[in-house]
This record gives sequence, structure tokens and C-alpha cells, in this order.
Amino acid sequence: MSVQQGNEQIVRTEFQKQARGFSNKSLSLNSEDLLKWIHRHLPLNEGVKMLDVAAGTGILSRYLAPYVNKVISVDLSPDMIAEGIERNNALNISNIEFNLAHAEQIPSDKEAFDLVISRLAFHHFTNPKKVLEEMIRVSKLSGTICIVDMISPEDNELYHQYNHYERLRDPSHTNALKETEFIKLFENAGLDIQTIETIDVPINVNKWLELTSTADQVAVQIIEDIQLELADKKTTGLFPYIESGEVMFTQKWIKVIGGHETLVQ
Repeated sequence: MSVQQGNEQIVRTEFQKQARGFSNKSLSLNSEDLLKWIHRHLPLNEGVKMLDVAAGTGILSRYLAPYVNKVISVDLSPDMIAEGIERNNALNISNIEFNLAHAEQIPSDKEAFDLVISRLAFHHFTNPKKVLEEMIRVSKLSGTICIVDMISPEDNELYHQYNHYERLRDPSHTNALKETEFIKLFENAGLDIQTIETIDVPINVNKWLELTSTADQVAVQIIEDIQLELADKKTTGLFPYIESGEVMFTQKWIKVIGGHETLVQ
């Protein structure tokens, strides 16, 4: 079994556990403010055909669907897709179509979409470069490509620590890239970066662990390490703090919007 095949199986297994939890309105996944932040600067109108890559249950697809003509949402997890279709039907949303597909092999023709977007998925990919190349392939030459994801600290030690704890919590996590790595990814793909923004996202540790159904023993170890960092006895890369009696940490998200360089005047 290849690394990619092994990761695919882990992704399906982990998101089978997580699918129902994605409807929890208290999670940052469903934050209206964060969805508005993603929406800002996107070229949306009633003629736009949009592709949502590794869409999960379609949270972003549903948020943006009223602003575009058609949304195709692709994901590797049948359970996430089933949950997404159920939510779409409950809300009578008719312009979203779900397809089961790997992000490296999108079942669409070349230059099929005006907007190709991926939210909170790149940290699950074994080959981010190939996924971006596939997003470019299915994007029109006049189209827009947008990636939103969590990012790791630039410091190498903190980078490895941060990703270590994310993988402990969710084995389908591969690596959250640094901001500089996302910039390089876009530049190496021949894309012109039109917008780049970051935002600090407060994460409740208990809800973070509950979403992924992290094994009790592992969850206890993560919490113990976070408590040690709060006592200045350890570093995890998570930057934890206490707010209203709850253990929190700050997750940084990035939004990178780009277009085909040859079209930039």
C-alpha cells in the first residue's frame, strides 16, 4: 500500500467518526464571522460555476451557494458527503452537487470552473503541490483559485511540535504548511497572488478533541502537555491560554487567492 492509499483510508476512517459533529454550530468550522472572512474578496456573481475541493459536509459550499450559479462539491469521504446531502435537502438547497472524488483526481474537464476553492483540507493532503495543480487544471484561465487552511508557526521547532499534536489528535492530519510555504506553493505553480490574509481563530481544546473522537488516553496526554505549557514547563506550538475557565489555543488560518499569472496586467 502506498503512502497516498494509506492516507486515503485514514481519512475515510477519521471522517466517518467526524461527519455528524460538523453540524455543531459552536465550532469554528461553522463560524459566521469566519465564513464572511472567507467570502470577502471572492469574485462571486450569479454566473459563477464553483468547485469546492475536499468540501467535507459542504459548510462553505452552502454558505457561498446563494451567491453563485452552481457549486460542485467533491470529497473523499462518503460519510461526509452523505451528511452534506442531508443538510442540503433539509435546507432545500438545489444548486449544489456532491461527487465522491480524490482531490488529486477531480472528475471535471479542463478549465471548467470560474472559482476553485478549498477550505481546511490542505493539512490532510500528502501531496499539496499535486492538488493545487489539479485545481489549476479545472480552473478557467480567467478563473480564481482560493485556499483557506490552518498554518503552522514559521519557527521550525514550533512547526514540528504543532503538527505533532495535530496528528495525535487526528491521524488524518499530515502537515499544516507555513505561510511562506503557501506563498511558495502558489508562486511555483505560476499563480499570481492577488490576496493573502491571516486570522487568529480561538479554539476550545475540549471541543477540538471531541470533534475527532480522539482516544481518551491520547486526549489526556495532549491536555496534560497543554497544562504543562500553561505552567511554562513545556512548549507545544499550540499557544494555549485560559478564557472564562476554558482551556483554549490560537489557531492561525490563511486565505490565499490567486489567478493565472499570464492574465495579470
